[in-house]
Amino acid sequence: MSHIVDACCGWADDHDVSMELARRWAVEAIACDDGDSWSYWAFANYHLYSLNHGVALEVFRKALECNPNDADVTTDYALCLSYAGRAEEGIEHARKAMRLNPFHYEWYTSQLGQIYFDARQYDKAVATFASLRSLDSAIMRIYQGASFAAAGNQQQAQKSVQRALELDSGATLEKWADRKLAPYSDAAYREHFCKNLRNAGLPERAAQQSLSERSGHPTSSV
Repeated sequence: MSHIVDACCGWADDHDVSMELARRWAVEAIACDDGDSWSYWAFANYHLYSLNHGVALEVFRKALECNPNDADVTTDYALCLSYAGRAEEGIEHARKAMRLNPFHYEWYTSQLGQIYFDARQYDKAVATFASLRSLDSAIMRIYQGASFAAAGNQQQAQKSVQRALELDSGATLEKWADRKLAPYSDAAYREHFCKNLRNAGLPERAAQQSLSERSGHPTSSV
Protein backbone atom coordinates (compact mmCIF):
# COMPACT_ATOMS: atom_id res chain seq x y z
CA MET A 1 0.00 0.00 0.00
CA SER A 2 2.92 2.35 0.64
CA HIS A 3 4.08 1.85 -2.95
CA ILE A 4 0.51 2.44 -4.22
CA VAL A 5 0.20 5.69 -2.27
CA ASP A 6 3.64 6.76 -3.50
CA ALA A 7 2.48 6.25 -7.10
CA CYS A 8 -1.10 7.54 -6.95
CA CYS A 9 -0.20 10.70 -5.04
CA GLY A 10 2.45 11.62 -7.58
CA TRP A 11 5.33 11.21 -5.14
CA ALA A 12 7.17 8.30 -6.77
CA ASP A 13 10.52 8.89 -8.46
CA ASP A 14 9.43 6.26 -10.98
CA HIS A 15 5.67 5.59 -11.17
CA ASP A 16 6.01 2.27 -13.00
CA VAL A 17 8.60 0.93 -10.57
CA SER A 18 6.39 1.77 -7.57
CA MET A 19 3.40 0.12 -9.23
CA GLU A 20 5.37 -3.07 -9.96
CA LEU A 21 6.60 -3.20 -6.35
CA ALA A 22 3.01 -2.76 -5.16
CA ARG A 23 1.84 -5.64 -7.36
CA ARG A 24 4.68 -7.92 -6.28
CA TRP A 25 4.21 -7.41 -2.54
CA ALA A 26 0.42 -7.70 -2.75
CA VAL A 27 0.68 -11.02 -4.60
CA GLU A 28 3.20 -12.27 -2.05
CA ALA A 29 0.96 -11.17 0.84
CA ILE A 30 -2.03 -13.05 -0.62
CA ALA A 31 0.16 -16.14 -1.08
CA CYS A 32 1.09 -15.95 2.62
CA ASP A 33 -2.52 -15.63 3.78
CA ASP A 34 -5.41 -15.70 1.32
CA GLY A 35 -7.87 -14.80 4.07
CA ASP A 36 -6.35 -11.42 4.88
CA SER A 37 -8.48 -8.48 3.72
CA TRP A 38 -5.64 -5.96 3.57
CA SER A 39 -3.66 -8.10 1.12
CA TYR A 40 -6.60 -7.99 -1.28
CA TRP A 41 -7.11 -4.28 -0.50
CA ALA A 42 -3.59 -3.54 -1.74
CA PHE A 43 -4.04 -5.75 -4.81
CA ALA A 44 -7.39 -4.09 -5.60
CA ASN A 45 -5.82 -0.65 -5.49
CA TYR A 46 -3.02 -1.86 -7.77
CA HIS A 47 -5.63 -2.91 -10.35
CA LEU A 48 -7.56 0.34 -9.94
CA TYR A 49 -4.51 2.47 -10.70
CA SER A 50 -3.60 0.08 -13.52
CA LEU A 51 -7.03 0.93 -15.03
CA ASN A 52 -8.36 -2.61 -14.60
CA HIS A 53 -11.61 -1.43 -13.01
CA GLY A 54 -13.55 -4.67 -13.31
CA VAL A 55 -10.77 -6.69 -11.71
CA ALA A 56 -10.27 -4.02 -9.03
CA LEU A 57 -13.95 -4.15 -8.02
CA GLU A 58 -13.87 -7.95 -7.93
CA VAL A 59 -10.77 -7.95 -5.69
CA PHE A 60 -12.29 -5.29 -3.42
CA ARG A 61 -15.33 -7.54 -3.00
CA LYS A 62 -13.00 -10.43 -2.11
CA ALA A 63 -11.34 -8.21 0.52
CA LEU A 64 -14.74 -7.41 1.98
CA GLU A 65 -15.68 -11.10 2.02
CA CYS A 66 -12.62 -11.62 4.23
CA ASN A 67 -13.68 -8.78 6.54
CA PRO A 68 -17.08 -7.16 5.81
CA ASN A 69 -16.58 -4.59 8.58
CA ASP A 70 -13.19 -3.26 7.46
CA ALA A 71 -13.81 0.47 7.15
CA ASP A 72 -10.53 1.23 5.36
CA VAL A 73 -11.30 -1.28 2.62
CA THR A 74 -14.90 -0.07 2.40
CA THR A 75 -13.98 3.58 1.87
CA ASP A 76 -11.47 2.70 -0.88
CA TYR A 77 -14.07 0.42 -2.47
CA ALA A 78 -16.31 3.49 -2.56
CA LEU A 79 -13.63 5.50 -4.38
CA CYS A 80 -13.09 2.65 -6.83
CA LEU A 81 -16.82 2.62 -7.60
CA SER A 82 -16.66 6.34 -8.32
CA TYR A 83 -13.66 5.99 -10.63
CA ALA A 84 -15.57 3.19 -12.37
CA GLY A 85 -18.44 5.58 -13.14
CA ARG A 86 -20.69 4.56 -10.23
CA ALA A 87 -20.40 7.56 -7.93
CA GLU A 88 -23.88 7.26 -6.43
CA GLU A 89 -23.05 3.75 -5.20
CA GLY A 90 -19.71 5.07 -4.03
CA ILE A 91 -21.41 7.60 -1.76
CA GLU A 92 -23.37 4.82 -0.05
CA HIS A 93 -20.23 2.82 0.70
CA ALA A 94 -18.20 5.86 1.76
CA ARG A 95 -20.87 6.77 4.28
CA LYS A 96 -21.06 3.15 5.44
CA ALA A 97 -17.30 3.23 6.11
CA MET A 98 -17.79 6.28 8.31
CA ARG A 99 -20.50 4.47 10.26
CA LEU A 100 -18.24 1.44 10.68
CA ASN A 101 -15.49 3.70 12.04
CA PRO A 102 -16.94 6.89 13.56
CA PHE A 103 -13.40 7.97 14.51
CA HIS A 104 -12.12 7.57 10.97
CA TYR A 105 -9.10 9.25 9.42
CA GLU A 106 -9.68 12.49 7.55
CA TRP A 107 -8.78 10.91 4.22
CA TYR A 108 -12.16 9.17 4.43
CA THR A 109 -13.77 12.63 4.44
CA SER A 110 -11.59 13.89 1.61
CA GLN A 111 -12.48 10.89 -0.54
CA LEU A 112 -16.18 11.38 0.19
CA GLY A 113 -15.83 14.99 -0.99
CA GLN A 114 -14.23 13.73 -4.20
CA ILE A 115 -17.05 11.22 -4.74
CA TYR A 116 -19.68 13.92 -4.17
CA PHE A 117 -17.90 15.97 -6.86
CA ASP A 118 -17.96 13.01 -9.25
CA ALA A 119 -21.68 12.59 -8.52
CA ARG A 120 -22.18 16.30 -9.31
CA GLN A 121 -23.41 17.01 -5.79
CA TYR A 122 -21.30 20.13 -5.54
CA ASP A 123 -22.79 21.72 -2.43
CA LYS A 124 -22.19 18.50 -0.50
CA ALA A 125 -18.66 18.25 -1.90
CA VAL A 126 -17.85 21.81 -0.82
CA ALA A 127 -19.33 21.26 2.65
CA THR A 128 -17.47 17.96 3.07
CA PHE A 129 -14.10 19.52 2.21
CA ALA A 130 -14.88 22.43 4.55
CA SER A 131 -15.41 19.97 7.43
CA LEU A 132 -11.78 18.81 7.31
CA ARG A 133 -9.93 19.89 10.44
CA SER A 134 -6.29 19.34 9.53
CA LEU A 135 -5.85 17.41 6.27
CA ASP A 136 -4.24 19.65 3.68
CA SER A 137 -3.01 17.83 0.59
CA ALA A 138 -2.59 18.74 -3.06
CA ILE A 139 -5.16 16.21 -4.26
CA MET A 140 -7.73 17.42 -1.71
CA ARG A 141 -7.22 21.03 -2.81
CA ILE A 142 -7.45 19.99 -6.46
CA TYR A 143 -10.88 18.42 -5.93
CA GLN A 144 -11.98 21.22 -3.64
CA GLY A 145 -11.09 23.74 -6.36
CA ALA A 146 -12.96 21.72 -8.99
CA SER A 147 -15.99 21.54 -6.67
CA PHE A 148 -16.00 25.29 -6.04
CA ALA A 149 -15.68 25.93 -9.78
CA ALA A 150 -18.58 23.58 -10.55
CA ALA A 151 -20.65 25.32 -7.86
CA GLY A 152 -19.94 28.70 -9.48
CA ASN A 153 -17.66 30.09 -6.74
CA GLN A 154 -14.71 31.20 -8.83
CA GLN A 155 -12.95 33.12 -6.07
CA GLN A 156 -12.81 30.13 -3.71
CA ALA A 157 -11.91 27.83 -6.60
CA GLN A 158 -8.86 29.96 -7.35
CA LYS A 159 -7.85 30.01 -3.68
CA SER A 160 -7.98 26.21 -3.55
CA VAL A 161 -5.88 25.91 -6.70
CA GLN A 162 -3.36 28.40 -5.30
CA ARG A 163 -3.05 26.29 -2.16
CA ALA A 164 -2.61 23.16 -4.31
CA LEU A 165 0.24 24.92 -6.12
CA GLU A 166 1.84 25.81 -2.79
CA LEU A 167 1.71 22.15 -1.76
CA ASP A 168 2.76 20.84 -5.18
CA SER A 169 4.67 23.33 -7.30
CA GLY A 170 4.35 20.99 -10.26
CA ALA A 171 0.56 20.76 -10.07
CA THR A 172 -0.97 21.03 -13.54
CA LEU A 173 -4.00 19.68 -15.35
CA GLU A 174 -1.64 17.52 -17.39
CA LYS A 175 -0.36 15.90 -14.17
CA TRP A 176 -3.47 15.55 -12.00
CA ALA A 177 -5.92 14.62 -14.77
CA ASP A 178 -3.55 11.99 -16.15
CA ARG A 179 -5.18 8.58 -15.83
CA LYS A 180 -2.24 7.40 -13.71
CA LEU A 181 -3.42 9.75 -10.93
CA ALA A 182 -7.10 10.09 -11.89
CA PRO A 183 -8.01 6.59 -13.07
CA TYR A 184 -11.50 7.28 -14.41
CA SER A 185 -12.94 4.57 -16.64
CA ASP A 186 -15.78 6.80 -17.89
CA ALA A 187 -14.62 9.50 -20.31
CA ALA A 188 -17.51 11.76 -19.24
CA TYR A 189 -16.34 11.67 -15.61
CA ARG A 190 -12.79 12.55 -16.63
CA GLU A 191 -13.93 15.40 -18.89
CA HIS A 192 -16.10 16.72 -16.06
CA PHE A 193 -12.98 16.76 -13.84
CA CYS A 194 -10.81 18.45 -16.50
CA LYS A 195 -13.42 21.08 -17.35
CA ASN A 196 -13.80 22.20 -13.76
CA LEU A 197 -10.06 22.20 -13.09
CA ARG A 198 -9.65 24.53 -16.06
CA ASN A 199 -12.43 26.73 -14.73
CA ALA A 200 -10.72 26.77 -11.33
CA GLY A 201 -7.54 28.09 -12.95
CA LEU A 202 -5.21 25.11 -12.64
CA PRO A 203 -2.39 25.55 -15.19
CA GLU A 204 -2.78 23.29 -18.22
CA ARG A 205 0.86 22.19 -18.14
CA ALA A 206 4.19 23.20 -16.68
CA ALA A 207 5.62 26.47 -18.00
CA GLN A 208 7.98 25.90 -20.88
CA GLN A 209 11.66 26.44 -20.16
CA SER A 210 13.30 29.21 -22.07
CA LEU A 211 15.27 28.27 -25.20
CA SER A 212 18.56 29.13 -23.47
CA GLU A 213 17.72 26.90 -20.48
CA ARG A 214 16.77 23.99 -22.73
CA SER A 215 20.02 24.35 -24.70
CA GLY A 216 22.07 24.49 -21.52
CA HIS A 217 23.28 28.04 -22.14
CA PRO A 218 21.64 30.40 -19.61
CA THR A 219 21.23 33.96 -20.78
CA SER A 220 23.84 36.16 -19.10
CA SER A 221 22.84 39.37 -17.42
CA VAL A 222 24.71 42.59 -18.03
